[in-house]
Amino acid sequence: MMKRYTASALLLLAIVIGACQQGESIDNLETEKAAIASVSGTAELSDMSLYNLESEWQNQENETVKLQHLQGKVQLVAMIYTSCEYACPRIVADLKRIESSLEEVKREDVGIVLVTMDPVRDTPEKLSAFAAENKLSSDRYELLTSKQENIQELAALLNMKYKMSPNGEIAHSNIISVLNAQGEIVHQQEGLGKDPNETVEAIKGLLKKM
Repeated sequence: MMKRYTASALLLLAIVIGACQQGESIDNLETEKAAIASVSGTAELSDMSLYNLESEWQNQENETVKLQHLQGKVQLVAMIYTSCEYACPRIVADLKRIESSLEEVKREDVGIVLVTMDPVRDTPEKLSAFAAENKLSSDRYELLTSKQENIQELAALLNMKYKMSPNGEIAHSNIISVLNAQGEIVHQQEGLGKDPNETVEAIKGLLKKM
C-alpha cells in the first residue's frame, strides 16, 4: 500500500534531494532522512519492540495486518477469549475504566488491542460480534486473531501465560500492557479490578513525549 506523506514530509524530502544534488555530507543526509521518518510516522524499531514480529493477524473486520501497523500511537494490549465468563469480561471492564480516565486524550493517540487466546473459536466474525456486544468502538479497539504459534509467541513476549483445559476453558494470566508508539512495553497492570491510576499516568507520560 502506498504511504501518504504530509506536506512537511514532502518538504523534507525535497530538502534531502536538494542536498544530494549539492553534494552535502552523508551525516547531513542521514539527519534529514531521520526527520522525514519522524513526520511520516515511521521510525526504526528497537530490538525490544513487539512490532518486529513478522507474523500476520486478522482483525474483527477480517483484514490481514501485521503488528507494525499499530505503530505511531500508545497502545493498551490485553489477551482474552470471547467465551470466557469470568476473568475476560473483567479485563474488558478494566480497559474501559482506563479509557474513561483518558477522556481528554485524542482518540487517535491511544489504541486498545485485544488478542484472542482461542483462535479456533474466535474467528474474525466472532470477534466482530464480541466487539458489538461490548460496545467496543472500531476507532479505538482492534481485536486480533492469528495462528496458534503466533499467539503463543506474542504471549511469551507479553509475559502472558495460558493453558487450554479439556473442557475448552483457558487458565490465563490477567495483564494489561502499555506500549509506547514504537511497540515497546513500558508498563504492565497485573490482576483484575486494579486501581488504574498508575496505568493512566504511564499513558499520559508517554503522550507528553510524542
